[in-house]
Amino acid sequence: MPPEIGDILITAEAIAQRVRNLGGELARVYADRQPVLVAIMKGCVPFLADLMRAWPGPMHLEFVTAESYHGTRPGQVRLALPTDFAYRVAGRHVLVIDDIYDTGATLRTVCDALQALEPADLRTLVLLRKRVASPPAPVAGTRPGPDWVGFEIEDRFVIGYGLDYNGLYRNLPYLAALRQA
Repeated sequence: MPPEIGDILITAEAIAQRVRNLGGELARVYADRQPVLVAIMKGCVPFLADLMRAWPGPMHLEFVTAESYHGTRPGQVRLALPTDFAYRVAGRHVLVIDDIYDTGATLRTVCDALQALEPADLRTLVLLRKRVASPPAPVAGTRPGPDWVGFEIEDRFVIGYGLDYNGLYRNLPYLAALRQA
């Protein structure tokens, strides 16, 4: 195992079970709708793929690119939306899917941009939410955090199951702490 991979925090089996449960819950919530899943690239790709297989209902899929981590530290969010994105979400039920929620900046930035496009409904789902000493303050007119959370974790830098360190370790089937020197 590479020296950067620390303790395994969540096993592949635990992830699979939780994703199946989330898929069932979302299928019930969106039973009479065809939501638009807006995936925040790149970290949520394994989560998104497994979630889609666990959710038998009809759905549309869109992608946005948002980057907020530079090394192991969060920074300013850079967001890229497709130029023809407005017609894809306006008046639709939208579910934003992201890999991790810690400062809340990425999810807030994406949701603010989507809210401006006037969806019928906007909800959020994250694989992980970090327990941080000072949680992000809610912004006026927004929710205090994600609508659905896969797992709560300690405030550690996590790799695997889509999450990376400098582009590496996304392919691990489990979630592990990054061991730093």
